[in-house]
Amino acid sequence: MRYGVISRLRSHRSALVANPNQDDGNRNFDPGIVSNRVDWVSEVDVSHSSGFGARVSGAAWYDDVYNRKNDNPGFSAGAFPNHTPHNRFSSDTQLWMGRNAEFLDAFVYQKFDLGDMPSVVRLGQHALVWGESLFFSSNAIAGAQSPYDLSRLATDSTAQAKEYVLPVPQVSGQIQLTPDVSIGAYYQFEFVENRLPAAGSYFAVGDTAPIGGESILVPLPSGQMLKVNRNKDVRASDSGQGGVQLKWNWNETDFGFYALRFHSKSPVSTTTLGAGGIPASYTLVYPEDTTALAFSASHSFGDTNLALEAGVHHNQPLYSTRAVDFAGSNNSDKPAYAVGRTGHLNLSAISNLPPTAWWNEASLTGEIAWNRMLSCTKQCGALDANTTRDASALSLVFQPTYRQVLPGLDIDVPIGVQYAPKGSRSSLAAGFPPENGGTFTLGVAGTYDTVWKLKLAYTNYFGKAMPATITLPSGVTAASFGQSLADRDYISFSVRRTW
Repeated sequence: MRYGVISRLRSHRSALVANPNQDDGNRNFDPGIVSNRVDWVSEVDVSHSSGFGARVSGAAWYDDVYNRKNDNPGFSAGAFPNHTPHNRFSSDTQLWMGRNAEFLDAFVYQKFDLGDMPSVVRLGQHALVWGESLFFSSNAIAGAQSPYDLSRLATDSTAQAKEYVLPVPQVSGQIQLTPDVSIGAYYQFEFVENRLPAAGSYFAVGDTAPIGGESILVPLPSGQMLKVNRNKDVRASDSGQGGVQLKWNWNETDFGFYALRFHSKSPVSTTTLGAGGIPASYTLVYPEDTTALAFSASHSFGDTNLALEAGVHHNQPLYSTRAVDFAGSNNSDKPAYAVGRTGHLNLSAISNLPPTAWWNEASLTGEIAWNRMLSCTKQCGALDANTTRDASALSLVFQPTYRQVLPGLDIDVPIGVQYAPKGSRSSLAAGFPPENGGTFTLGVAGTYDTVWKLKLAYTNYFGKAMPATITLPSGVTAASFGQSLADRDYISFSVRRTW
């Protein structure tokens, strides 16, 4: 059981609520409580001496904030609500943020010997995380394999992405060919998308999110707003996603070789134009059939583990803010959005630091991610005009630990920062922080008697305050790559009990 509360510290900035399609997540919350949530998670594991086993887990939650009126003042007070009524969350946002329950893991497995080679097969809903990425999974192998609950990850910038991976119906297996060599493979039976912050929720920067997004508002020359509705999403196929890996340990170094085929877990928004070039509708499209070849390596040097992951993607959807539907367009061979070839690199380190006068125990975890658009192969005119060929980002978490501060009580002090340097405007929309900005988090976490966990944290969003999209001097609408959460600093508190 977990109880958590989040409190907003700042009022909204006028520059961040001026766009009618990017203001709901901001306008819906005045300073004060923005989440008041109870979570329940339960799991059951069954195993037999024959090697057969099963695992089932589920989660349920209730957030009082999303089950009552919000603070959006409506059109009469200068706001631009994309939902009706103006001071209520859309039904999908209320469902996924306010009260719901779901199965997580639900699979069976069988361990056996194939000759003299230990093997295992899993069938059902479960998660796989290959590769070495820690924080920037969307730039790595893991992001191609699995969807993530990014709405939950947004509440803790010091968390590693693997903590928020969503299970997928699939079959997977592994064979240990020799003590140093293994092979693995998986095939997925259902397409599952990333769970992005719902439209109108506190961490949403746009009002067209897959969950809860209903319409956009287009200013007309008359000064009025035209409501443009969302079409049915073009979802990716449930088939066509899988991968293989070869793992090799040589000279105390772990190497990995990977080949994957996958569909994009996040959508591209395409527009259908009507008379006079005015938008008539919009569609969220999930691109299909990206392939990736990747390599990883990991080695420990004393108390520090260093890891590398590199890959090349083919038919990778690119950041397309000018995607316009045309007759016959689809999410595979005739896209309305830009696609191309991209290169990816993740470097990470986990280090246990030596004792000092300030701590007896501490860890430092970091990752640098980089990507490059190698080429654009289709619909290059749809590519966002403000992107750069190369982009990079870093994440760093320092955490000293103090044991037995009181009888049975251990204290951690996580300090985290994520940052993208100036000139980093990814053409992949890879989940990087804003250009020359990011997040800073300072927390205090306690563990009592191993079953009680408490955490208090402050999160600051730094960088130039800008809405998610802007109009360039040329008149073209493009991504700003600015800090669209600059006025949403918050304090969070949680307490968790396990049995």
